[in-house]
Amino acid sequence: MDVTRELFWNISSDGEFVFYAMSFLAIAVFVYGVFRQIKRIKRGKNFEFSKGFSLSLLIKSARTVSSNRRIYRGHVMTGLMHLMLMSGFIILFIGTCIVLVEYDLFQKILGKEHGFWFGKFFLGFELAMDVFGCLLILGLLIAITRRFVFRPSQLNIEAREFLFPGWLLLIALSGFVIEGLRLAATATELTYNAQWSPGGYLASTLFATIPVEDLELYHRLLWWIHAVIVLIGLGYLPIAPKVVHMLSAGFNVLFKDLRSEGRLTKLDVEGAFEREESLGLERISDLSQKDLLDLQSCTECGQCELGCPAHNAGKSLSPRSIILDLQAQLKVEQPLFGTHKEGKPVVGNAMLTEDLWACTTCKACVEACPIYIDPLSKILEARRSEVMMQDRFPQPFADVFSAVEKRGNPWNEHPTSRMEWAKGLDVRTMVEVQEAGEEVDYLFWVGCSATFDPRNQKIARSLVKIMNACSVSFAVLGEEERCTGDFVRRIGNEYLFQMEAERNVKTLNKYAFKEILAVCPHCMNSLSKEHSEFGGTYKVLHHSELIEMLVKEKRINPQKITERNITFHDPCYLGRHNGIYDAPRQVLKAIGNAVTEMRNSRSKSSCCGAGGGRMWLEEKPAERVNDRRVEEALQTLSCGATSEGRGGVIASSCPFCMTMMEDALGSKETDVVNKDIAELVAEAIGLEDRKGSESGR
Repeated sequence: MDVTRELFWNISSDGEFVFYAMSFLAIAVFVYGVFRQIKRIKRGKNFEFSKGFSLSLLIKSARTVSSNRRIYRGHVMTGLMHLMLMSGFIILFIGTCIVLVEYDLFQKILGKEHGFWFGKFFLGFELAMDVFGCLLILGLLIAITRRFVFRPSQLNIEAREFLFPGWLLLIALSGFVIEGLRLAATATELTYNAQWSPGGYLASTLFATIPVEDLELYHRLLWWIHAVIVLIGLGYLPIAPKVVHMLSAGFNVLFKDLRSEGRLTKLDVEGAFEREESLGLERISDLSQKDLLDLQSCTECGQCELGCPAHNAGKSLSPRSIILDLQAQLKVEQPLFGTHKEGKPVVGNAMLTEDLWACTTCKACVEACPIYIDPLSKILEARRSEVMMQDRFPQPFADVFSAVEKRGNPWNEHPTSRMEWAKGLDVRTMVEVQEAGEEVDYLFWVGCSATFDPRNQKIARSLVKIMNACSVSFAVLGEEERCTGDFVRRIGNEYLFQMEAERNVKTLNKYAFKEILAVCPHCMNSLSKEHSEFGGTYKVLHHSELIEMLVKEKRINPQKITERNITFHDPCYLGRHNGIYDAPRQVLKAIGNAVTEMRNSRSKSSCCGAGGGRMWLEEKPAERVNDRRVEEALQTLSCGATSEGRGGVIASSCPFCMTMMEDALGSKETDVVNKDIAELVAEAIGLEDRKGSESGR
């Protein structure tokens, strides 16, 4: 006798017919629901991906989803819980498909006694279904306990949150009870050891003394209840809040890999004005297809909110609320079923004005999301609409826009003063190099901050000294250099950014050089990723990468190696936006300094608070992002107050970060200093006096 079991045991042929009719109806409703979701997403504006689809990207995305690695990061129990839920659900679904093929194809259509569902395969199947069914139950119990007993601050505690896990738990538990009733009723007829179905076997021990006739009655009744619950849930799945992420999350991860990191979409500003079209995100109808997929994929886990530095500093900005409020407005104005309503402005409804300008564009929310939902892009597009269509923005930005447009820098300094930072140093301009008929390896893009800010000039000076000492071939643009427009674009003034980008490309394309070298990650990001759309494709190097290369080539030989208590602050536009984490640390290691990492470091680094134009806005004392970051650094250095000999260093590699850290340190009683890695290297090779005028604050 074959080791197998009867499918549809205890269910009559009429019952089978009714079940199949119900199943077809549920599947039809499910498919129609998916169709409506896809149709709504396709109403969004077309989104152009900068990378082409490839098999390797598909495999990478599949690994990200299946491994749960983005949920595990810093949340091991949550990751395990989700892995149990996901694997249990998927394996049970696959098991259902296997049974469908066995019964409908081999037994019904082909008329065979059985296909492949017997013997060792059958026993392995029974064991796998029960093991993963138990994991599903365990994961659900952890999820329910975590939300309703431990109540993490980022999770909503509402009765409706119990519906989906409660539905799954009811299905899983009733499934084991049904299996237990079958095993108990057919104990004398089984052709295999019931313990191959451990969950069902344990349930069957509860029914050992019940008469077979009663077991069959209970089994049949519960089987139908179970079937109805499953099929109703299946039909509701595509339109259920949060649950639809099971269908869309994988696509969201894949589409993330098709986008270019750190680059905004170019807008046809003049064309839009001529056609009287909107720019940016004014109404729900302005959302792209990728934006709408983001809204449908959110599970309200709150990880974006936990990672948001503005929110953590006490501001009202919540990336999760922005996504959910946009989602709510979408459902009202574009319901899956029914008549669409006239769209309302997004700002003032789904987004508060103060939240719109509180964002530092640090990308922490995107990095924190397990499936790469992007609240940042919605904020930036809404800013574009506010600035270019509504002419509404914080007043300080008006002065900044004017200064950039007229003088090419936000400090409103005259271009003729662009070389004052280099007094006393051997620095050539590209004009001088060209006139000499020469070519340089690096065009050193100094950036506005390192050019005009007295403190940040020290960064540029230290880097120049290092390059001269190592015989690096470089030159600067001098008076020809202008702002890259990075922060202008992220404030929302796309028109001004495009003007600056076109001017910069025209200037750069006049000269011969191999690479651009930048001390500012914002400049680096803009020149390398956003100027290419205006005819300028350049390889851009951050100064931490150049110094690391010089170290590896042994062109830098530290002479004054001293052990110092150092922690490194990862600039957002160097790290999260461009993936450069190791170069600064390798440089610090090379000059004899072990880095003590802050709790929030690398991809989880907290922002300094300057990005997205926040550099030019006043902060409320209780909501200063830079204060929180410096407090974390001081705690890491165990140097919260002045103490002889206990001084430490906050190392950074971004002029904006330097300004914000210096500002926060100035309000505290501490002997900790903030230094750029170029300054630290210059000291280590004897080019700067550690206690000299250019060595710190």
